[in-house]
Amino acid sequence: MGSVGTGQYVSQKVAVVRWQPSRDTASDGGTSLVVGSWDDEKNMVALWSRVGGTLKESGKAEVSGSVTGLVWAGPETLYCSTSSGGLTCYKAAGDGIQYQMAWPALHKPGSGGCTGVAVHGDSVATVGQDGRINLVAAGQREPVKVYDKADSCSLTALAFSRASELVTANMRGQLKSWDLRSNSRVPTSTAAHSAGITCLSRHPTQAHILVSGGSDGVLGVWDLRNSSHPATLLTAHQAPLSEVVFHPSQPDHLFTCSQGGDVCHWNGASIRRSGALESMGDNLNTSSPWLSSEAVKHKVETHSLVARQPLPVNSIDVVGHSVVFGGDNEAFFVLNNVIF
Repeated sequence: MGSVGTGQYVSQKVAVVRWQPSRDTASDGGTSLVVGSWDDEKNMVALWSRVGGTLKESGKAEVSGSVTGLVWAGPETLYCSTSSGGLTCYKAAGDGIQYQMAWPALHKPGSGGCTGVAVHGDSVATVGQDGRINLVAAGQREPVKVYDKADSCSLTALAFSRASELVTANMRGQLKSWDLRSNSRVPTSTAAHSAGITCLSRHPTQAHILVSGGSDGVLGVWDLRNSSHPATLLTAHQAPLSEVVFHPSQPDHLFTCSQGGDVCHWNGASIRRSGALESMGDNLNTSSPWLSSEAVKHKVETHSLVARQPLPVNSIDVVGHSVVFGGDNEAFFVLNNVIF
């Protein structure tokens, strides 16, 4: 049985798509999602909900600048970062999107402004093209901590590896770790990739594992316990990677999209089936196929989920058996039965 998909035209270039976390843990697919637009006179964050088997727009909010990041901090709490340099918190429920709070000037506006946002519990972090890191907390109007000169070039992505540690990536290909408990404004470690890093994704159950996407189309798998260089490099796309995401409950599966219009599924479960992890000497239930360089080179199953798109695909997300992706063709697409 193959994947079955549907498309939805939204009349704006899609910058970010995110499934809404479901309260139904037994659900096999997404029932609602948010879509953020970019490169328009009036950009929007829109909530789409499934009604009678069809996704329909149930609410939207206008944002200042282009949407650069969307992240959920719970079933109804959504944070949105924009190119104008600000961050906004919304409540997104079945009947629409409601403004909650804003931090309008965390980063300098411009071509990138605030380039990304990450959440861990009540902590929210942003990075920007100005090389700055901000930590904010729900309900507090002033940042909790500011790294004003965290980097001398544009920061492109970030992820919490744990509550007290933040990892940032930049256009020089550097991955830096920050101890949020320390008063120091210096990173605790710096690692390097061969090209600029465009996106990051943290393993949902093994926080020391990060995957980065590069401007050279290469996936880098990082073990933060030994992060001087990527543990694994995978040639993924011929164009810069837009996003990479782990499946939240089946992290042996990765999904990527690129500026070249590709949408791919990486099935690391095939490595487990091949027995290639046995040589790693770890328990098969705890070792990750993504850290086995030889196994990944020869055993991982990779395939395109759709025909190459004529325009860039900017964002991808997965929940249950459903993948959603969107890009510059002013539409998003939902694929069902991707993992079965």
